[in-house]
Amino acid sequence: MPSRIGKRDPEGYYVVVARRGIEPFLEGIGDIRIETLGDKVVIRTRSRNTALRILEIAEKKGLSYT
Repeated sequence: MPSRIGKRDPEGYYVVVARRGIEPFLEGIGDIRIETLGDKVVIRTRSRNTALRILEIAEKKGLSYT
């Protein structure tokens, strides 16, 4: 079964890209780094489970780029 997220970046983080507006839905999710680049939000985490949770939230809210 293929993974829904890719491999880690060179710094060891999983990266999820979503649309702006996802930020309020990420409150309470610990240990994430958020960067806003135009209309995109780049979310980085070291936890694979957290990355999958963020991706699931983004897809449910229609804020995913994938």
